[in-house]
Amino acid sequence: MFEAFDRYAGFTDIQALNEFSARPLRKSIRINTIKSSVDKIRAHAAKHRWMLEPVPWCTEAFFLDRADRESALGKELLHLLGHFYMQEAASMLPVELLQPQPGDNILDMSAAPGSKTTQSAAKMSGRGVILANDVQEKRLWTLKSATHRSGVHNVIVTKKVGQWFSRHMTERFDRVLCDAPCTAQGTVRKDSDALNFCSIDNIEKMERLQYQLLESGIHAAKVGGRIVYSTCTLTPEENEGIVLQMLEKFPGKLEVVDPRVLDIAPAGYWDKAIEDSIVVQQSLKKGSTLPMLRLWPQTYDTEGFFCAVLQKTARTRDVEYMEWQHFQERPINRKLLQDFQTQLNERYGTDFLEADDRMYERGGESLILTSESVEKFGMPLEDYAIGMPYGKKLKDGRVLVDHELVTLRGYRATKGAFEVNDEQLGQLLDAKDTDCPDTLNGHTLLLYGGFCIGIGLAKDGRMKNNLPRWMVRFD
Repeated sequence: MFEAFDRYAGFTDIQALNEFSARPLRKSIRINTIKSSVDKIRAHAAKHRWMLEPVPWCTEAFFLDRADRESALGKELLHLLGHFYMQEAASMLPVELLQPQPGDNILDMSAAPGSKTTQSAAKMSGRGVILANDVQEKRLWTLKSATHRSGVHNVIVTKKVGQWFSRHMTERFDRVLCDAPCTAQGTVRKDSDALNFCSIDNIEKMERLQYQLLESGIHAAKVGGRIVYSTCTLTPEENEGIVLQMLEKFPGKLEVVDPRVLDIAPAGYWDKAIEDSIVVQQSLKKGSTLPMLRLWPQTYDTEGFFCAVLQKTARTRDVEYMEWQHFQERPINRKLLQDFQTQLNERYGTDFLEADDRMYERGGESLILTSESVEKFGMPLEDYAIGMPYGKKLKDGRVLVDHELVTLRGYRATKGAFEVNDEQLGQLLDAKDTDCPDTLNGHTLLLYGGFCIGIGLAKDGRMKNNLPRWMVRFD
């Protein structure tokens, strides 16, 4: 069926590979623990009669099936608000193997569209720094949208080729994720055109790029740091071949970590994926039996995927002195910050800030929420963006909080908030206004089911709909 797969006849069951590659992927979601919890999403699923099956390697993730598929899952309210993220189950594996910890400095070298960045950030609990990099402008906007919707404030977004980090940020990161651009053969279950781009010439082109990116990621990792290399393709050249080349380039300075010792799945779970990788390794280098993970689509009923975990045991290049640059954003002065805090506490009973939060401004009116760790993280380049939206400075001196902030922390409000019922929620999501108590006036936080859905404008017993256009339904 898929002629491009014929070259794998010596590695796996081609009939099974073709059969599973022709099947639609199972839907899977990952709960964003920055905003929600597994228990809350389980309760929401039960209310809507969703069937959830745990993803074995990610405790916050589930395969999902629905009896009612009339509306798209991507339009579901809690997805729009960033409480869960639609993500293919295999693509969750690299971050689970990376195991980001609170306080770490993390480099995500090819971060867009943002699924793995937001997954890493959730594991960091807002502490430490995640530097999310990509090279394409359009993809950076998608990345920023994902981090903002997910409530990620301890992020620095950069726009550089991945090779840049080798020299300019040598040994700066505790963990590096190199989820490399590839020929994407493993995505054929969701994109039937995926195999149109896997000619030998394109494989060789990707192989050269992947080699450079992984080498750069290795240099950027601290001694003792962890590097995860992953792709969503099936070719030996782009997967096991790249890792074997790196081990030859840096003998005695890198080790392959056995995924089984990381305890992210039941005992014995990864044996098959490791055996499948060893079969491929043998075709590249006789005697190679390294514990890497090769996920054929039929192994765990996912897309095709590859992961290898590396530990850096010695320096791979000298560290050069780099002069730090200022952020594009500028910290706001203390007096102005105190004024904003006073305003918001009077209106909502909270200023939505925590002890290690930091406030920056950009463009004269946009207020940015970030962290002390980001503030202290020096870089030899001007950033593309930091943090997430906090609010806007108005000309009359007031501050108007942003949708992204209130959907993250709006539930803390003790006043200036309005709990909507199911009927009112439906009206708001249909781009309509709704009734409210005439005691409410001005910008008001809209609450539903224990979380904040956005901001409305109350006047004379009516709540004007101020939800973002992408969130509401237009007939």
